[in-house]
Amino acid sequence: MDRESKPKILSNIQIYLKQPWDLIKTGYLILTWITMGFHLELIGPTMPILAANIQVTYSGMGSVLASRSAGYLVANCLGATLQSIVKNHSEGLLFCAFVLPAIVVFATPFITSLILMCIVSFAQGISKGFTDLGGNNLLLKMWTVNASAPLNAVHLGYGVGAVFANLLIRPFLTNRNIFVPYSITAFVCLLIALGHMFLYILEIRNRRQKSRVEEVEESLDKSSPYSPRTCGRGSFQYGLILSIMFIAYTFFVGGNYQTFSKFYFSFLKFEKFKLSNEDASWGMTLFWLSSSIGRFIFAIISIFLSVNICLSIIWAGAICLAAAWLTYVWIVGLSSMSLFILGAITGLIFSPIFPLSFGYFNQRLNVIPMLLGLLLCGTALGAMTSNKIAGLVMDHDPNHFPTLLAIWILMATLLYIGSHLVYFCHRRPSADTGRECVNEEEKGVMMEITNKENK
Repeated sequence: MDRESKPKILSNIQIYLKQPWDLIKTGYLILTWITMGFHLELIGPTMPILAANIQVTYSGMGSVLASRSAGYLVANCLGATLQSIVKNHSEGLLFCAFVLPAIVVFATPFITSLILMCIVSFAQGISKGFTDLGGNNLLLKMWTVNASAPLNAVHLGYGVGAVFANLLIRPFLTNRNIFVPYSITAFVCLLIALGHMFLYILEIRNRRQKSRVEEVEESLDKSSPYSPRTCGRGSFQYGLILSIMFIAYTFFVGGNYQTFSKFYFSFLKFEKFKLSNEDASWGMTLFWLSSSIGRFIFAIISIFLSVNICLSIIWAGAICLAAAWLTYVWIVGLSSMSLFILGAITGLIFSPIFPLSFGYFNQRLNVIPMLLGLLLCGTALGAMTSNKIAGLVMDHDPNHFPTLLAIWILMATLLYIGSHLVYFCHRRPSADTGRECVNEEEKGVMMEITNKENK
């Protein structure tokens, strides 16, 4: 058994080692996601300071975060309609995605108006949308059906960046001076943008050399980029149903993860827990460390196990997690220790879902740029809706914050199970057709034998 498994493990690893340039680009994308985690997650521990600057409650900050999700939605709608840009200029998108936050992150500490803060947050949402469109498209294009491990490795960077952001911001929370950490983050964004500009120039040069080959391939490919038949690899009904289910699935997945990470610090600061800023900051750091560990673990596991098995394990764990949150909030009662442990487990379970899901989508469907954009639109709508609801919940009764988490987990799990049923129903007619063909061949052979015997 060991002798058989070793060659299989080596062959799985060699798939990635055979593409050294793609490995280098994937490594730079990890740095990209670290920086994205840096600039997007600064708002978590600094939310009380920013809310005081613009003189709003958590409901107002929920509107700010909803504006970010609106920007994310707009960026992904553009990606779904302007497919050629996503397909051919992913590195260019990534360059724009980090020039924008370099400007708005630097300006954030000086803002004293809710409207201006919403505009800045909207711009950060556009940046996140461009990053997801460009980065995920590059990964799916480079690694195709083997994209699960690279996706997890790259998205692991987000949690690492968030940890660094929390460590960087901690010394400045006491004196409420956040200009220095925001300025450092803006500078790092600018450096990442310059790196993507260099890669974009290399990509354009390589494309000129391959332009003739690509023109021939495009002339042979007559499938419509806007048809569900293209997504369903020839089946219109299957492509349409599964695309809709996956978009709804990303609505709940995106809403859950993005909302919990943004409001967890504020939940830790809920009066009944009596935690200081430093303790709450450690809670956030623990959450992001466990998120990074979760993505690291599944980046390795997904090399050897199928993505459906990985996701099935995670969703089973997520249901248990939801039950644990509800039990501790409404029956047992939350202590600071149980709060930190549950937060860490939440990060561990939630973090691999998003990248693994895109690996799963890529196996079940042909994830063309239009579908990628729509899936990310689902994430944006989920985050926008969930952020607004969470802001209202935090103002009225923070005890219901984990309840929101549990509802979103349940809905996403049901859609995941439903997608398996749709895939099974789609595969079954194909298998039956194959059996009919075999039976007809057997009948033909038997007829020939009978005819020969009669002669």
